Amino acid sequence: MNENIRNISTKDYVYEKLKQGIIELAYEPNEHLVEITLAKELGVSRTPLRQALYRLELEGLVIKKPTGRINVSPMSVQEAKEIFQVREVIEGLIAREATINISNSDEYEAIINKMQDIIYLMRKAAESKRQIDVVSYGSDFHKLLEQYSKNVTAGNMLNQINNRVARYRRLGAYKDPKYPSFVPVKEHEEILKSVINKDELAAEKAMRYHIKRSLQNTVSAISYLSL
Repeated sequence: MNENIRNISTKDYVYEKLKQGIIELAYEPNEHLVEITLAKELGVSRTPLRQALYRLELEGLVIKKPTGRINVSPMSVQEAKEIFQVREVIEGLIAREATINISNSDEYEAIINKMQDIIYLMRKAAESKRQIDVVSYGSDFHKLLEQYSKNVTAGNMLNQINNRVARYRRLGAYKDPKYPSFVPVKEHEEILKSVINKDELAAEKAMRYHIKRSLQNTVSAISYLSL
């Protein structure tokens, strides 16, 4: 029993480490992942490593070639457009439903305070040119809206593409020296303004605009890096 638990936790550990490395671009698009090297780096056997790689393959983060070679999945303008179009619809819905639920909540002021705190930290990160933290706090804001939307199906659908979305979101923030740190801050402030005004349609519109603009930055970053 203990051995099984240990193996499961090792498999999950390897999966999380590799997933985070791919999302954070520590492993570059198209990079060849060598099993024996990864096993040594992570201090694990090749069995949990292969299990983790298979899971990442199912999620579209790595590709297994007919030769057995495993590469980090490439990034492309076409895939970015497809992912962000889906994301725009789902997150727009989430923003709309979250606004309705927050507006009718007995904890309205406490929820708004939490959202304002995140925006405050996001702005401070932008002022300090800490792009990584700008992206991180932005993610926290989106997760809060998802929580209060109470739309489980929309949340599940979003989670299916979130790892791929996260990689593209980081591409511009991490790699593009022209990344506009304050733009996403202002866009999140606009979404929050709509929530405070209890205007669900404005919240959805602001969210969809934010994601469309994010796609433009992502496409620009892909072209800039020639990925």
